[in-house]
Amino acid sequence: IRNILQSDYRLGIIRYQQAFKKQYEATFLEKDLTSELINEFNYYILMSKTNPLSNKKALDYSDLEQGVEIAHGDPYVPSLPISEVKKEEFLDAIDKRIYVFERGSQFDLLQNVPNTFMWVSPLPMAYLDKYNLVQIPCKSDQRNYRDILIYRKGYQLTDLDQLFLTEVRKAKSNQ
Repeated sequence: IRNILQSDYRLGIIRYQQAFKKQYEATFLEKDLTSELINEFNYYILMSKTNPLSNKKALDYSDLEQGVEIAHGDPYVPSLPISEVKKEEFLDAIDKRIYVFERGSQFDLLQNVPNTFMWVSPLPMAYLDKYNLVQIPCKSDQRNYRDILIYRKGYQLTDLDQLFLTEVRKAKSNQ
């Protein structure tokens, strides 16, 4: 949002939990931004194929209690304190977490640290195969997420913007 408002960015994609929809929509309205839904989904549990839970068809929160969650350490929701956001994003049942701020290391951690897992949006099979990972639904988890395209009101999408959005939608359909 800041990059679109203060820098020369034309488009942004924001991911947020459905529970925070009201805060984000208020921010879009206040900042005079147009928003369009790209995708809605539930997270999966991502883990190494060597994880003892990797052969299960579905997981429950209780399955994760002994594991180590790899979590992004920088959750943000406009107009909410970080403590409230963390309460909504991180399960109380999990007491062991590794926070990452650099996204590139997450797959290495999943592969090399036993019993680790992550909550992720659906990943393409090519990534799962490349990193020797599996994604498994969690039937206890009812959180729903949204990917939203944002841009300044009045901005006309260019041909390049349209091509980018076509590729984003194509990638979504390949999950």
